[in-house]
Amino acid sequence: VQPNTVIVLHNGSPVEMPWVNEVSAIVEVYLGGQGVGEATVNVLYGEVNPSGKLAETFPIHLEDNPSYLNFPGYLDTVDYREGVYVGYRYYDSKKQDVLFPFGHGLSYTTFEYSNLHFSSEAIKDTDTLDVYVDVTNTGTRAGKEVVQLYVKDLTGVGLRPDKELKNFEKISLLVGETKTVKMTLSKRSFAWFNEAIQDWYCASGAYEILVGSSSRDIRLTKQLHLTSSTIIPFVITPNTLVGDLLKIEALKPYIQQFMAMNADGFEANEAISEEMIMAMIENFPLRAMRGFMGLSNEQLQNMMTQLNAALA
Repeated sequence: VQPNTVIVLHNGSPVEMPWVNEVSAIVEVYLGGQGVGEATVNVLYGEVNPSGKLAETFPIHLEDNPSYLNFPGYLDTVDYREGVYVGYRYYDSKKQDVLFPFGHGLSYTTFEYSNLHFSSEAIKDTDTLDVYVDVTNTGTRAGKEVVQLYVKDLTGVGLRPDKELKNFEKISLLVGETKTVKMTLSKRSFAWFNEAIQDWYCASGAYEILVGSSSRDIRLTKQLHLTSSTIIPFVITPNTLVGDLLKIEALKPYIQQFMAMNADGFEANEAISEEMIMAMIENFPLRAMRGFMGLSNEQLQNMMTQLNAALA
């Protein structure tokens, strides 16, 4: 087989490529329309320096797709069970090997990233953040690069993907030229939809800014601290853990009172100490206290009402 074979793909979505390592190059043109032939020839013969980037991940196998087990569904119903883990958010969070990552694309030149810095390293969620990075054309041809900015939530609050694309900028660079790219982030760049408050929410804490050429080709990273202006109300439900309530000083007297009123359920003996009992109780949800303390549903509801009132 000719070792310098180049494959040109005309397709509407990712395809499996079991032959990927047997060809010297692949040109993805998708469905380029009437002028696709001339455009492809210009790329193949070097008249144009390619600068496109993939807007989706190419998995190795169809079965790798996060929706594989739920599609096509049954009759006229399809379950969308990916949640926030759609596309690269799924593959990158799983650290799963892929054929070509989101944002990938080659050029006939090379680019170097440097000097990542922010307008501020500590912001409130009501502020905007300017992110700056220098990009240099280090190759032998003029070219264009798509600089991609991803945000990684390090707070541990909420269900978040490994990282999410929040901004990008395409720039043209002559040989040896350097440009400073500026990208601006706002509250929505860090936020996720919190059902408890029915609004977009940023948790206070550390976030990481990642800048690169694709979701798997991150060149520079830097952290910042964000302070949230939103207070999430703490609502006590049957699933609230007793241990979480004991951490709130205002609620301790109420919890101790309820336990004293039902002391029979908390008596230590030779087989179990008071420390063991407390360790067990702290991991109880309130609904489990019905059987342990002999509470009726009405008594449990009254207890939750009093506790929520104490927090108001």
